[in-house]
Amino acid sequence: MSTLWVLSGERWRVEPIRTAKPPILIVGMHRSGTSCLTAMLRRLGLITGWSLNNEESVFFHLLNLEIERATGGRWDDPTPIEQAAADPDLLADLLPRLRRTLRSTWVVLYMGLRRFWCQKSLEELDQPWGWKDPRNTFTFDIWRHLFPGARIIHIYRCGVDVAASLRARERSRVQALSGYASPRCRTLHGAFSLWQEYVDKAFSLSPDGGERDILHVRYEDFLTSPKAVLTRMVEFCELQPCPRVWEKVIAQVNPRRAFAFRRDPELRAFYEEVRGDPRMVRLGYGDL
Repeated sequence: MSTLWVLSGERWRVEPIRTAKPPILIVGMHRSGTSCLTAMLRRLGLITGWSLNNEESVFFHLLNLEIERATGGRWDDPTPIEQAAADPDLLADLLPRLRRTLRSTWVVLYMGLRRFWCQKSLEELDQPWGWKDPRNTFTFDIWRHLFPGARIIHIYRCGVDVAASLRARERSRVQALSGYASPRCRTLHGAFSLWQEYVDKAFSLSPDGGERDILHVRYEDFLTSPKAVLTRMVEFCELQPCPRVWEKVIAQVNPRRAFAFRRDPELRAFYEEVRGDPRMVRLGYGDL
């Protein structure tokens, strides 16, 4: 179904990208295990695109940055992106630009030379495919206009572990040299407040196919029961992994990463401060 907008009394239309298989967008707060699980899905057969680091497709990462620029939002200030998804004037300008790039030869940055040589475009991909970027949590409501059948894997993690990991990352960045650096996330409270925003948004997402097209994955469940959780994810993605690869992937999981905050006195004190947060309680983190 085409996406339609009414602007200045005229009917304006953008055609979606009609792919053989709908993409799977991997979403979730930064430092929540999205890179780890995406790497495993890639090894099990999911096409996730050429990546430089963090298992993020270079191609779609650049397009998500384009969405940030167009909306005035950032990964650590995502509200403008959320608001833009309901702004027909902005979408009327942004969606055609995204579509042109998606159908251009620049898509080789996602497909790679060999696959691009054989299939030429995203429309021809006949294997399960998608991309990971925490920004997808907020850009999904823009992408859905171009990929109406898009599906979602949402990965979430205890907010205290997320805040601690994010604070450590941001403190290690040279603020003046990194355009991604976040003063907000250099404190536990700031990083935790961003986790709250991402969790709220991720659980509000509603793909066109309804609940059957979104899979919520608790990172700690994956660490303690990797085979069961990965089985759900493989079935959701419609993958057919090689048994030998499957066993190697399972063997790499380290259950000690679950609830790492409990080994740090400062983080245990912070947990006592935020354990009553409604999101912590609802997601099973209120009584650890």
